[in-house]
Parts: sequence; structure tokens; C-alpha cells
Amino acid sequence: MASHDGWKYVLETKKGYVKEDGSFTSEVKEALLIDFWDFGLVDDTVKIYKKLGFNDPEVILSGVKEHTVSPAYEARNGIGIGYYTLMGYDFESAFYKARSDYNSYKLYNDDNIIKYEEEMKNKVLDYYRERKSAQVLNSSDGALLLYQTNEDSPKILEGTLKHFYSKIGRVFMYAIPLKNPHVEKYFDMNREERDYYNYFQQRGLIDYFVKRFNNDKFDFGLHFATKILDIKIINNELRIYLNDWNMWNNLEIAKGINLIIRDFYSEKEMHITRMFGSYVIIQKIDGELKAVKATSIPIKYCPLMVKLLKEVGGEVAENLLSSLDVSDAKKQSELMCELINQVVIKAGYFDTSRPLNSCEANVLFGASETISSGFKAGALDAAVIVSNNLGTIITTNDANTQGAVKRMTGLFYTSPSEEILKTATEAGIIPVFPYTGNINQIEGVKQAINMGYRRIAVTLAAQDNRLMASLKELENNGVTIYKFGLCSTGISEKTALTMLENADIIWSCASKYVKEYIEPKAIAQVGIKIPVHIMTKKGWELVKNHLAYMSCHLDDVTLCSGEEEPVILNQGESLKLVRKRDVHKCSDCPHPCI
Repeated sequence: MASHDGWKYVLETKKGYVKEDGSFTSEVKEALLIDFWDFGLVDDTVKIYKKLGFNDPEVILSGVKEHTVSPAYEARNGIGIGYYTLMGYDFESAFYKARSDYNSYKLYNDDNIIKYEEEMKNKVLDYYRERKSAQVLNSSDGALLLYQTNEDSPKILEGTLKHFYSKIGRVFMYAIPLKNPHVEKYFDMNREERDYYNYFQQRGLIDYFVKRFNNDKFDFGLHFATKILDIKIINNELRIYLNDWNMWNNLEIAKGINLIIRDFYSEKEMHITRMFGSYVIIQKIDGELKAVKATSIPIKYCPLMVKLLKEVGGEVAENLLSSLDVSDAKKQSELMCELINQVVIKAGYFDTSRPLNSCEANVLFGASETISSGFKAGALDAAVIVSNNLGTIITTNDANTQGAVKRMTGLFYTSPSEEILKTATEAGIIPVFPYTGNINQIEGVKQAINMGYRRIAVTLAAQDNRLMASLKELENNGVTIYKFGLCSTGISEKTALTMLENADIIWSCASKYVKEYIEPKAIAQVGIKIPVHIMTKKGWELVKNHLAYMSCHLDDVTLCSGEEEPVILNQGESLKLVRKRDVHKCSDCPHPCI
């Protein structure tokens, strides 16, 4: 018997199933039934469509699929195998059960296949009714009792697929965590305002998703008859219930769904950044990206920010700097938003067409500069850092590390962009969350380890430095993680103590607790105005390597805490090594420390 005997199919398009006269129907039984032997093996089903005399340009452009009505005789065992494995049979047992059914049910008869499938559906349903509790789904087909099957619920891209069974057969639920900036971590807001910002990027998502899904589902591997049974947002998770999911095309379907969500996030762009210790919300409103809210500025002076602002900020920067001595929080907030609009946004920091490769060092002792030197020396395999419009990323060389962050200060929330994702790929950057732009450094390090990297630098900012202990737990099986503590202004005492126990290098910023707990325990220090504290020998190796690229070779330095702690100063055009006891009190440091 030929391997395709008995195979009959209809042609499926975006518009529906093709009828005998070339029109379309939503009912398979009304479509033109084609025997395999009419055309044989044809790779391009558009050719079959044309051979039948049909020439709808929209159909030809969007594609044509085969929708099997009766599988080939030799493939009909597979129907039973699928149902028996759903009922807990291993493959071998399911195969022999299905083989027996083929003969006893005379499955070489097309009508018998339909009856057999209905009987097997009922058997599977009875199996789960006896063994599982059900959840009720108020679907577009009415109330359905769903029984989760014995199959794995795999993670696919940024979502999780769960398998259910019901009276209509299989049901699939794809769940995707949604973005929520949790603005209460940074801003003191009333409930109404907090909810507005936290759910800004979720409002309207369901309507947008349904429209896009129904238009695009055919393109990423689902059938014309695939429909959304229900869609809802529960606990910041989008749950989509479908009556169909092509198991052979898992990745493409998940990609299509995630792309819809990414595009929605891009349209409702939102970021949270920080400058002078002030947290700032940036939103795209009416197509324009602008700063909309800022906290009052907790520090009165920062030499680094003054330097950078005077370089690029102009009159707006001068006005903001003048306001630091004023206690008018509202005025400060307005000026900070104006500064972000005029200096940060207009300078292209959130421009999704910006380049992501750069050799420009912005500050002498910055984190990205230190990491870049580590790559140049072959001391690092990968770095897990954060970048605007990308979220957590993995970089693997000095140019894309420096280019990904430029002069960026703290970044605590961001939105994805298709345009910059393409640029990132070309630059050799690996976005950990390409569809949501999430910031999660722990998951970033785990992915870097899974990719085979073993010497990994990772940056954490502000209160996220509390995650240092979790990072330390990942240091096994030959993995070394260089933990960089950044943006420490305003961190809690508990976070500072966690950094003390786990960090390798810490930037002091204007932190009261870094000065109180961390500075006395550091084994070396770089800089005076905004000290960089080296806490471990491996941290020192990276810093020493960076200093070597600045023509400062320090091979015989004795590392220690206290009065004999080595301190490297920037003195004019050169660097100088002194001891802590010889360092005078800084007159140009950030203040007040908080």
C-alpha cells in the first residue's frame, strides 16, 4: 500500500477553507475535498490553489495550507496513539492499543475515523473526570470544565504553555507575565495614581491582542479555525485559552504571540530612570516620549552630575542646579522632568535607532568602563547589564558593553523595541527578554551560565543590590561572578549589609550606609569624590586590569582595610597611589549622604 493512500485534505487560507467555486467557508465539510493522488507531493500549496484555477491575490500573498480531513491509512494509527498517551499509556503500549483499534474499528473507512475520534474523545474525558479536579472556564463556547492533562507544561520563550482537556477536546493555555513597574518602590503616590502608572502598559492590551491575533494567527502556524476561547489578565499575567495549538510549531506560535505583546508595549512606551537620586517616569503619550513625573531631589550636590550636566545641559541644567538649594519639591520635580526631556531624551538616550557599539569611555572609573577593560584583557566571558529599550542584556565584548549603556544612569524599568532589537543582534548583544524588555539580573546570569559563559560580570542598581546573595549562590561548577553594586544613593541598611557580604566592587554614590558599613571594610579604593570600593581580591583583579589600561600598573599593592588601605587618586593627567591615612577629607563629594 502506498504511503499516502487515503490522505484527503482541504485548502485553508486566512479567509477560510476554499470551496469548489473558489469562495470561502468556515466549515470544513463545505470545502473542496482533495485526494492526495490528485496532486501528489507538492511543497508549495499555493501551486495547488492556482492549478485549481483560483487566483485571489490576497490568498496568494498570505499563503495556503493543507488541512487534513482524513490521514493516510498508514498514519491512522497515530490518532489512537495520541488519545491513549493522553490517558497515561506509554508510547509502546499506546502504539499496540491503536494498532488493535485500527483493525477492530475498520479505520480504513473514512466514516469510521470520525466515529472513532468521537468515541476516543469521550474516553479521554471520562479518564480525566475520574482522576482530576476541574477548573471552570467561561469561554466563547459557553462554560467549559477544564482538566489539566498529564503532559508537561513547558516554558516557551517568555511564557508557559499548559495543556487541558474538555468536552470540546484539547484546550491550551499560554500564560505570559506582564510588565508592572511597581512604582510604589520609587514614588510616594496615592492608590489612584499608583494604579495608573502600574497598569499603564496593560490597559487596552486585551482588545489589541484579540484584533492582532485574529489577523496574524495564520501567519505563525495556527489554523483558520483557531479561536480564543477566553483571554484575561490575572495577577499581572496574560492568560490566553485556545482551542488549537500546533505542537510541531511551538516556538513559532509562542513567538507570534509574544511579538503582539512586544508591539503593544512599544506603542505604550514607559521607562523609569534616575538622576541626582531623583526617580523619573518617562512615558510615550500621543506619540511623544517625555518625562512626566519625578521625585524631589534628595541630594544637594554631586560632582559627577554637575560635570556631565554642564557639558550637555545648557540653561536647563543651570536652572536645575540652582534649584537644589531650594526646598520646593514641586519646582524641583518640574525642572527634573524638563532636564530629562531636553538633555536625556533629545540627546537620544532612548532613541531606538541609536548605535550599540562604542569605544568611548565616559568616566574614568565607571562600571561599563571597568567591564570593557576586562573584555579587552580576556578576563571576562560575558557581562549581564541593563540597557534602555532592551532591559537585561548579555554582552560579550568591550565595544557592545560600552555602546549599550553610554552615559545612562540608573534604569529600573524600560520598554522593548523591534528596531533596537535588530541593532542589538547585529552588535552581538543578547537580550534576555526580547519581547518584554524586563529587567531581571538573576535570570540574565542564569542564561549566561546556560550559554556556557563562566566568567561573568553583573551590575545591580539601588535596592536590587539586595539580590547579591542570590547571585553568589550561582557561583559553582567553575562559574565566577563579578558583582558590581551601583546607584547606591538611598539604599536601605539591610541592602548595604547584603552588599558588604557579597559584592566585589561598590560605587559609593551618596549613600550613608555605604560610607558607614562598606567603606571601612573595603580592601582598596579608587577615586575620592565618588569612591569606588573594592571588596574582594577578584574585584581588585578587574580594577587593577582597568587601571593598567590607563598606564597605572599596580602589581605589588598590599590589599587591606583601615588606615593602610590603598587608594588610587586621579591627579591631573596621571594616577597616584596613596594610603587611606594620607587622604584628606573630600571637599567636593556628593552631599548630603542618604
